[in-house]
Amino acid sequence: MEGCYNDDEPFIYRLNDNGSGPSLLVKICAERGWRMYQGYSGNEDRWNLWWRTSAFPSACYKTLGDWQFMNHIPKGGSICRKDGLSRLLRCMRRIYGSIYDFSPPCYHLPLEYAKLVSEFSRLRRSEDETASNVVWIHKPVAQSQGRGIFLFRSICEMRCGSSAVVQRYIERPLLIAGYKFDLRLYVCVPGYRPLTAYMYAEGLARFGTDKYTLTDIHNPYRHLTNSSLNKSGPRYAECKDRIGSGCKWTLKQVRRALIGRWGAAEWLVWQRIRALVTLTLLAQAAGTPPARNCFEFYGFDVLLDDSLKPWLIEVNLSPALGADCEADVTVKQPMLHELFDLLGLPMKHTGLSLLQGQNHVNIHSYCSEDEGGISRPATASSATVRRGTRWRRRRPMPIHCVTLPPSTVGCDSEKATDTSETTKELNIGQLSMSSPESSDNSDVQSTPSVAITSSDSVDESWKGGYATAASRRRMLSACSWGNGVQWHRATGRMGQWVRIYPHTVSGDDQLPMEDARESVAQVSKFLRAAREVVREGARDTRGPRDAARDAAFEVALRKKLEYRNNFEVWLPPF
Repeated sequence: MEGCYNDDEPFIYRLNDNGSGPSLLVKICAERGWRMYQGYSGNEDRWNLWWRTSAFPSACYKTLGDWQFMNHIPKGGSICRKDGLSRLLRCMRRIYGSIYDFSPPCYHLPLEYAKLVSEFSRLRRSEDETASNVVWIHKPVAQSQGRGIFLFRSICEMRCGSSAVVQRYIERPLLIAGYKFDLRLYVCVPGYRPLTAYMYAEGLARFGTDKYTLTDIHNPYRHLTNSSLNKSGPRYAECKDRIGSGCKWTLKQVRRALIGRWGAAEWLVWQRIRALVTLTLLAQAAGTPPARNCFEFYGFDVLLDDSLKPWLIEVNLSPALGADCEADVTVKQPMLHELFDLLGLPMKHTGLSLLQGQNHVNIHSYCSEDEGGISRPATASSATVRRGTRWRRRRPMPIHCVTLPPSTVGCDSEKATDTSETTKELNIGQLSMSSPESSDNSDVQSTPSVAITSSDSVDESWKGGYATAASRRRMLSACSWGNGVQWHRATGRMGQWVRIYPHTVSGDDQLPMEDARESVAQVSKFLRAAREVVREGARDTRGPRDAARDAAFEVALRKKLEYRNNFEVWLPPF
């Protein structure tokens, strides 16, 4: 595809591999004046947006043009498999401690079956009766929509025929009118290197359709909140107490139900959820390569217990975009429009033109295998290693567990690596960068490109937390999309999409510090400041308890964090 996009040309969207997709997504694309891709039979090879339910093969990223966009990032689905998420969070908890204590204890089957039996034995010998009667939940790692999930108390009741995870069941969830619910939050990640993340202010609450009780743990309509499951429940269409018919609310309705009972603590729980989402994304950020014109659209499922502590249940790679009820339409329709606005994708029928920059030379994203969590036949483009007569897929190592010390300056090995990488890039002719004299007065998109000489690259010092100058250039190129959007200068808010990380951005071309310890420390500082704001606000009994209170808390939080005006507080509407 050509590097420059003409505003008079149609914007073509492509759905999966056969043109099928959610009806609401098709409707939104039609409202934006986009044309559906017609090349599924091989008659057309031009497209602008490819939306796929599962992850893309590795080869797709290598041929991506300046005005071609895909809804998955290479290796961006590590947190979307239940076992992968558990391993990453377990590793981060060992390193950073209790700040990562938002996921229940988990065992991987069949590898950790012996550990699970040992834990059962320990609890059975306990003098505490409640400990010996603990409820566990069994989840297959490669299934969704509540399939294969069941609860049990005794190891004898557990049946396992495939890879699964077993977690301590959260026995005391927060209830509304006696019904259990969880929260579906929508998160957009335009890039992991460095991490840039947005979360939509509105979302969904999904209810079970039978009242919650632990006396009947085998009734899925009491304990599972998956809407695809509860739609088939016998009481789905009934008008239930306070909940009404169906099984979904908006976050706005949840806030109004909680604020009268919890007061200022209700504001704090949303900030804790923001930190939970950010910490989860940081767990896989270091293992994700830089990728241009790619984004991830996640669905985070979060459960609140009766003390308002948020627990992460799972992360969905492709959250459902169906419109089954009024709450779905209320939340998802404006969310998708504002998502495409955030990504800089055009609204064709309005006559508005997008900011267009100069052509960018493609930086081929490196990745190994697809980690979307959905099995499919291996392709020739997948990275594999042949050992004798067997093919074995490469698996990425958990980088946070391998090394964490920050990069040092002036090491001979780094200079040698920088020199070799620069020589290779010069020979291929794929990289260009802006002259440092003109970068202060113009954007990366509009600055004339200047060829890099070997002396310039060797003399360039370590900047922004990146080990080499070449890696910094790769990151800067990944941050600058072909449609002119620059994510290292990311906007704080677009509609109801709120930037949750980084907390602030600089106005120049300086990339955020890519250091796991520093990032976790910033989130920890944010949580401490939020708790102090609520503690001080709770003393004022005459303070407002509505939207005015939210504004007062936001001002106090900005003051404590000493952030500039580009810091945004994420909060559902009231």
